[in-house]
Amino acid sequence: MKIVTLSLAVMLAAVVPSFGAGLLTPVDGSQPPLRIKEHKVDVVVNNGFAVTEVDQTFLNPHDVDLEAIYSFPLPKNASLSELTLWIDGQEVVGEVVEKQRARDVYGKEKQSGRDTALAEKREYLAFDVMVSPVRARAETRVRIVYLQPLEIDNAVGRYVYPLEEGNIDEDERSFWSRLPQVHGTFSFQCLIRTAYPLDDVRVKGFDHLTKVTQSAPDTWIVNIEDTAGKASLDQDIVVYYRFDESLPARVDLLAHRKPGEEGTFLVVVTPGADLQPIVEGVDWSIVLDVSGSMSGKIAQAAAAVSRALDEMRPDDRFRVVAFSDSARAVMGGWTPVTPGAVDEASRRLSALAIDGGTNVYAGLLEGLRDLEADRTSAVILVSDGGANVGPKDLASFLALLGKHDVRVFTFVMGQGANQPLLEGIAKASGGFAMNVSNQDDLYGRVLLAREKLAREALHGVRLTLEGVPVTQVAPEQLPSAYQGEQIAIFGRYLRPGVATLRLSGRISGAERSWETSVVLPEQEETYPELERLWALARIEDFQTRIDRGGNERESRDAIVGLGTAYSIVTDHTSMVVVRPEMFEQHGIDRTNRDRVENERQAREGRLQQYAVSPRADAGNPMFGQRSAPRTGGGAAGPVFVGLLAGLLGLREAIRRRSSR
Repeated sequence: MKIVTLSLAVMLAAVVPSFGAGLLTPVDGSQPPLRIKEHKVDVVVNNGFAVTEVDQTFLNPHDVDLEAIYSFPLPKNASLSELTLWIDGQEVVGEVVEKQRARDVYGKEKQSGRDTALAEKREYLAFDVMVSPVRARAETRVRIVYLQPLEIDNAVGRYVYPLEEGNIDEDERSFWSRLPQVHGTFSFQCLIRTAYPLDDVRVKGFDHLTKVTQSAPDTWIVNIEDTAGKASLDQDIVVYYRFDESLPARVDLLAHRKPGEEGTFLVVVTPGADLQPIVEGVDWSIVLDVSGSMSGKIAQAAAAVSRALDEMRPDDRFRVVAFSDSARAVMGGWTPVTPGAVDEASRRLSALAIDGGTNVYAGLLEGLRDLEADRTSAVILVSDGGANVGPKDLASFLALLGKHDVRVFTFVMGQGANQPLLEGIAKASGGFAMNVSNQDDLYGRVLLAREKLAREALHGVRLTLEGVPVTQVAPEQLPSAYQGEQIAIFGRYLRPGVATLRLSGRISGAERSWETSVVLPEQEETYPELERLWALARIEDFQTRIDRGGNERESRDAIVGLGTAYSIVTDHTSMVVVRPEMFEQHGIDRTNRDRVENERQAREGRLQQYAVSPRADAGNPMFGQRSAPRTGGGAAGPVFVGLLAGLLGLREAIRRRSSR
């Protein structure tokens, strides 16, 4: 039985009210509001990861000292590495300690009236930053910096600056009012530096204020600026950068090592196009979330799904299921893809009532029913992923999937969706996870997934290094690799040398392998941030063990150890800032201060030189002379079609269908 499950978990935020990053004030009006006077963002994308620096100035226009509580959506795979508070005109960098200890320190300093700040991770939803005091009739300046690895998919890179909240945390919405308005200057600059040539850069979000320029062969710059005090932090900024068609299939390697110390590496493999087309028809089970959080978005979701159905082949079939607190059939039975059937599905989808909670488990369960053994099947699950009704833990979903020979593919759109749950399901089942911002075009992302599913995949992926002692590789389990996707691992190495890098896996049940040689250097200090990114990847592995029912205490202790050693904010560690002399009184070492200084110097040094190619297999190409896969249709590939069409295309689709 050939069964493939596509779980398109799309978080579509409610239209009114529109929440975003910003200051929080109690809804009962117990404290007067503060203001965001300035919000400045500087991003550098360089060789597979991004450094995002957010510099904010809060203004207290009142006659009493207040506490500022600032919240912003949690970026995917982000490591919050720096919280800086300006005290007496001098910047003071925060340090990471165990979460409860950080709260205790912040509380004592706040009670004493001394300047202090605290950054915490609120599960998978957000980073929360608290600052006390913002003095009466005065300004307070805070800077946060986070690191995140980026993925190249079909030669298209994508960076998201997340601002739009997903309206998932009902407790937070009932207690706080969010104030996203920037009363002074809002600016965003994204510097894209790459030794591999780009042929296009495009941006969604703040479109009328955006300017894209190429300042050098290896440098593109995205600028967004509003000085009129009209900017609101309630929409994501999505930056796409597409590589030139000459981009080769390859192995890239970044390393960090001081002489005599243990080294850290990141290996990224962009496979050649060895995956052949699949010709048989597919059964599509469309499972649509109609809970309250979908209010105002059902028309766009219905139009996107309908347009995707239009692109399917004549020998494909589909059905439609809706769910909120429970699941029900909307268009039962397997229906051939015809214009009339697609129109009828669109009409029924548009007529669905929106109400209730989000029972993702019930929707997936219904989508898995009655799959036919002689057909390849796919389930498209359109949901905010909040999972606030029914089973919510990963273990329950894995038990459900264990009853079916299925693979799950998740689309996580916007901010606030339960990424650990949805991505955990995808990885465990051998599928892929695709994040989609509300600034993305759902139709284009569905077509990109359709391209992937139209080809074979590499399953049981293994990436190993031999000949050099390598330890603590992360992730522990690599996901299956689909058309155009990269394969990446972090690790530590005990001594430098030449290593044999081997990639292996199964394509249609047959074992395949490729190999080359790479050099792990004796000294390389260009990318000290690799240590944090490696530690974050290890932390995610330990958190996965917890989610799957492993030894929670042992894994939690490992997370706290890594978080404090490498200054990473996690579910169990937080970053606290106090006056310089108070760190010693609280027994807190200045580990992060020294690490931040080293990273800043390295970043400045990188900007002073041309982008250096990270390619490690140029002398012995792992995939011969193959080119890297690209989205179909050149400049009209599905991702860029989505960028050009946007909501106008969706509205036109809705108009056409309503006139038929």
